[in-house]
Amino acid sequence: MHIIFVTEIWGKTPHVDAMVSFFKDTADNITIVDPYDGADPAFPSEKEAYAQYQAQCGHAEFAERVSKALRESTEPTCLVGFSAGAGAVWSAVSADSAGTAKAAICFYGSSIRDMVDYDPKVPVDLVFSDNEPHFDVESVARTLQDIPNAQCYITPFAHGFMNPLSANFHGEAYHFWLKWIKDQLAEHMAS
Repeated sequence: MHIIFVTEIWGKTPHVDAMVSFFKDTADNITIVDPYDGADPAFPSEKEAYAQYQAQCGHAEFAERVSKALRESTEPTCLVGFSAGAGAVWSAVSADSAGTAKAAICFYGSSIRDMVDYDPKVPVDLVFSDNEPHFDVESVARTLQDIPNAQCYITPFAHGFMNPLSANFHGEAYHFWLKWIKDQLAEHMAS
């Protein structure tokens, strides 16, 4: 199995490497896709990270990077994306050719609210925060739930709860959902 991890706007930080190491026994091949070509910009704030993400990559380019990684994969692939990375994953697995994609997991992909008319070609687990400042999570989740291949979950945690750099990081939730991801990947690959 191949796993493609797609980062948040913070890029490939040491916490991403630590998270990926948790899955070393799950996959033969793990790829990390980030907005900064593998560099850790070590942003001082989320505001700075977002500004650089917009300047250096942006949503369309990030989705293309994920699609390219998927086209280059030669084995069954599961994708896991966080925040902007979740939107990029949703876009990539909804493209006419999802390549070797077998399934995807998207965490707090707020940009997905603008892509509710997309049609994922593989099963996608969408994990949302219970509250987002720019949209009504429950309304978006209800709309997405009607899409074949989409399964929505709303957590009681805030956007960024899986990222230690976020003010909303939640340690217990991180460990719970990390194991949940591993279980979901195993289930998707077995089907």
